[in-house]
Amino acid sequence: MRNLIMAILFLLSASSNAFAGDSAERRIIGFSPDGKWFAFEQFGVQDGSGFPYYDIFIVDLDNDKWATGTPVRVRIDDEDATLHQARGKARVKAAPMLAKLRIIDQGRLIASNPVTEVAGDTSQITFQAHMNLSGLDYRYRIKLEQFDLPSEPLCKDLGTQTKGFAISISKADQPPTQAYRDTTLPKSRGCASRYAIADVIAANNPGRPNRFVVLVHTFAFGFEGPDARFIAIPVMAP
Repeated sequence: MRNLIMAILFLLSASSNAFAGDSAERRIIGFSPDGKWFAFEQFGVQDGSGFPYYDIFIVDLDNDKWATGTPVRVRIDDEDATLHQARGKARVKAAPMLAKLRIIDQGRLIASNPVTEVAGDTSQITFQAHMNLSGLDYRYRIKLEQFDLPSEPLCKDLGTQTKGFAISISKADQPPTQAYRDTTLPKSRGCASRYAIADVIAANNPGRPNRFVVLVHTFAFGFEGPDARFIAIPVMAP
């Protein structure tokens, strides 16, 4: 059985970035002028293979789904290749969609918990949404809840308890409002067993002042330790 499991993992790693034992970095590309579309990149070098990868995600924030034809995923199966080369290939593929949707406004990073941060509670984050720092009118708290959620039998065979998550948001001292909750575990997350709040981003769009994007860190089973990747969750403030 062990040999079978390892063979399956090898095949999965050859076709996906889900099993790599590395921590991806991220770069925010931005929003469309109407605040509907949001794009970001995640990238890194796989620990097991040394192959560079570059993913570009474009999210329909109104419907909480990927844009047609995305995500764009590039992995160069050559340990001598560079991230710069992988990014170039990914950007060429994504350029027509980014131009069509006019994703040019980088938005504002208003709160962040980097994966390298040792101290602190990454299940919640409190921030001031506007530059008026003297009042509580625009102070919000986002909380992340984790819970057991069944996944592929392979994850159970690996001894991994897969988990889903929920996001809630509250304004000042008001009761929280649920903004998102998993009902099933998407295959794209692999054997995800832990989550953390990574970033909160807002668009520079006066027509949608209460919309945020929460980047959630996902940690999934990998050959050389947990893989860290990102998920974009649209959140409307109460």
